[in-house]
Formats: sequence, C-alpha cells, structure tokens
Amino acid sequence: MTAVRSTSLEFILPVPRPGGTAPVYNIIAEIRGDVVAAREAEPVRLPAFCPERHINRDGSFCLGWDGADDLAVRDEETARAWWRRLFKFLSLQERAARRRRWPDRRAWPHGDAARHQLRAEMAAHRLGSPFTEDLAQERLEVIRKGRGAGGHGLRVQRDGRRLYSVWEGARRAVNLRQRCLCALGTGSSPAVLRGCGDHADAAVELAFALRDRDIAEQDFWAQLKGTTCCGTMDGCPLSSGSNGRSE
Repeated sequence: MTAVRSTSLEFILPVPRPGGTAPVYNIIAEIRGDVVAAREAEPVRLPAFCPERHINRDGSFCLGWDGADDLAVRDEETARAWWRRLFKFLSLQERAARRRRWPDRRAWPHGDAARHQLRAEMAAHRLGSPFTEDLAQERLEVIRKGRGAGGHGLRVQRDGRRLYSVWEGARRAVNLRQRCLCALGTGSSPAVLRGCGDHADAAVELAFALRDRDIAEQDFWAQLKGTTCCGTMDGCPLSSGSNGRSE
C-alpha cells in the first residue's frame, strides 16, 4: 500500500533476510528541502529513538553523514542512490537487532563527530592504505599526554602501540627526523617524515582529527545523559552500568 501526500510518501518495503524471510517495514518519506528523510510510520520493528542504531529523536534515520555524503535528491540518479541507502540501512537494522551491535565494520560516529571522522579519513588517505585500513577497523587511537617542553602531546597509537606523537600547541610532529609513516609495513626506507611530501602535515591532521572526533563523541553522549535506553544494543552508553563509548 502506498499513500502519497504533498510532501510525504508512505509505503511498504520488504527487506529480505539470508534465510529467505522478508520482514516488512512501513516507511514514511518526507521532503525536507532537497533532502528526503525516512522513518518508520510507527515504531514497530525499530526503536523510536536509538543513537547506537542511528535513529534520531524524531524517528528519522541517519542515512549518511551530513557534509560527507551527498544526501540531496535532485534527479533519478540521486533518487536511486537514496533508495539504496534506505535499503542498506534497514538491512543493517535487521542484523543489529539479531547481534545487538551495529554490524558494519565502519562504525558510524555520532553528531559532529562524523565531521571529524571525515577529516581523519582524508588525512589517513594521504598517508597510505595501511592508515585507511587501520582507521576503518578502529585500530587507531590518540592519547593526550602530559605537558612537556613543547606543551601537551598527542600520541597516535595502533593497537595500543605508539606510531608517532604531535605537539598539541605547536601543531607539529615531535620527531620530524623519523622515517616517514608511509613506510609502515612496507619494509622500504623513504625520506624522513619532514622531507616526504605532505606526510608530516597529514600526520598532524590525523592526530587532531582523532582528538576532535573523540571529544565530539563524548559531548554527544553527555548531552543525552538521563535519556532512557531502548535496551536493544549491548554496551550502549545510555544503558545503566555501561562505561564504554559506542562502537
């Protein structure tokens, strides 16, 4: 059944599972400028609100990163892209409901953290594929260290092991004479970090993007303090006794 209104469309969308069943979603799509928002007509299969499942307070779905993805629907091609995003979102929701965690290897940041995640991805791309893969697999983290001669430091780590450090105040790598980071895992011996293209700047940008992403993520959850958890996701920061950040 489909119901068409001036600025919205209500429709039924089956989402096939690997086992052959196809749960049905009753979806309302609403025009908001050049963006089309989607939500469940009534919260039957999905929670009314769940940050971990990327469902906003008004029930609308996070179908992409604002500012990172082109979410506008302008023509047939962008309309087809919107349908693909919606179908993928609902398919991931089916898996999330069974696993009680978001299944996509590339976990989605929340709120303004998504913008800093994009910065991190762009900086990692400049440093080479090992960094882009490590970032996607959430193997990279930044630790803020105590104040030294150059001010506070940001230590970028992979799986808990230090890769490099950056002076926070000066916004530069601590050791510009170290072998360039683009050689990690390759066995090659290129120029030192200072003399290898723009990699010193990319390393600094990656460190600050990771720092800013983590701060924005913490701020996002702090603003939701006291909000009732829907209880569908393990380790959700809104659940009582949960100390971890969202995946």
